[in-house]
Amino acid sequence: FPSHDMPANYMQDGRILRLRAFGGYGTTGTPTLIFTVRWGGVSGTVIARSSTVTTTSGVGGGASMTALWGMEVIIQTRANGSSGTLMTNGIAHLFTSTAATAGTVTNYGLPVPIVSGSTGGTTPAVATVDLTADTALSITATWGTNNAANSIQGHNYLIETLN
Repeated sequence: FPSHDMPANYMQDGRILRLRAFGGYGTTGTPTLIFTVRWGGVSGTVIARSSTVTTTSGVGGGASMTALWGMEVIIQTRANGSSGTLMTNGIAHLFTSTAATAGTVTNYGLPVPIVSGSTGGTTPAVATVDLTADTALSITATWGTNNAANSIQGHNYLIETLN
């Protein structure tokens, strides 16, 4: 996804953003995948991260990317300023195809927690960032195995201010 520019001083105390994104992916083997939300562009400060998730083998057939992924993340300002703090938590879902199988557990979707802080895992921690400058908000996805069949793309991306 392209980064979204957040205006300087927009993230005042208590402000909440809801970020939703959806797309497709394909795999070969059982590669790992990490979703990251960053403040400052695709190489910026990690404000939330998923744990490393092992995906299903052979999903979507590489370039066809027939499997769906989706995520929802809430970003809340705990303190504004040049050393501002953000608490960011959410969840991503990885599906193995675009059609579920009724009456079975096939394709109900693997939930992946996205936890505030730079390490993922299960213990949320605030991220310290400069909220006084125009800054890019970005989503990144990183494969653990480099293979042309391990591919991901974004289809829809929404950022809402909730207060």
